[in-house]
Amino acid sequence: MSATMKRNALWFSIAIILGYWIYSIWKNLLRPGAGEMPDSVRTIAFVVSIKAPIAVAAIYFLLRANGERLAELGLSPRLLPSSLLRGFLYALGLFAVGNVLLASLLSALAPGGRSDMLRGLFTDPREAPLWIFAAIVGGGFSEELIRAFVLTRFERLLGRPGLVFAVLADSVMFGIGHSYQGPGAIANAGLTGLLLALIFLRRRRVYDAMVTHAVFDLLGIARAYALYAH
Repeated sequence: MSATMKRNALWFSIAIILGYWIYSIWKNLLRPGAGEMPDSVRTIAFVVSIKAPIAVAAIYFLLRANGERLAELGLSPRLLPSSLLRGFLYALGLFAVGNVLLASLLSALAPGGRSDMLRGLFTDPREAPLWIFAAIVGGGFSEELIRAFVLTRFERLLGRPGLVFAVLADSVMFGIGHSYQGPGAIANAGLTGLLLALIFLRRRRVYDAMVTHAVFDLLGIARAYALYAH
C-alpha cells in the first residue's frame, strides 16, 4: 500500500471524525428539541445495536486502508485477561470520583438536572438486560473503540499536538453527548471521557478502557435500580 493511499485514508478518517462531531453538536445542542431524553430503554438498546456494528466496520476498514489492524489499538484477545482486573479497579475509582464526589459538587453548582426523567428509565428491573447490553456493547466496547481510533488518527496526522487536541476535543464531545442528562452531566461526562482517554493512552490497550467503561456503567445501572426500581 502506497504512502499516498495511507495519507488519503488518514485524511478521510479525520474528515469523518470532524463531520460526526459537527453532527453531534447539532443533534445535542442546536437542533429543535436538542437534548431530549431517550423515550425508553428499548430505544437506547436499539440504537446501540445499530451504531455498534457500523462503527466497528468503519474503523476496521479505515484502519486497513491505512495499513493498520485493530490489534494495534490493543484489541487483541490475548490482552483481555490482564485488562479485566485492572479495568475493574479503575472503574471503582472512576465511579467514586464521577458519581459520588463530582456529581454532588456539580448538582450544587448546576441545579435543575433531569433526575426525575432519568428515574423513569430505571423503574422496571425486567429491562435490566437491555441496560447491561447497552453498557457493555455501547459504552464499553463501541465508545472506547471509537475513542481509541479518534486519538490515534489525530496523533498519526499531527503528532503529539494532535493527540493533545484529540483528547480535549473528544472529552468535550463525550460530555455534549450526555446533554440530555442536564448541564452538570455534561461536565461530569466530559471529565469521565478525559480519564478514559488517559487510561487507554497509559498502556495503549483499548481493552483497559473498555472494561473500565463497561464496569463503570454497570455500577451506575445497579445504583439507579437500587434507588428507583419498584
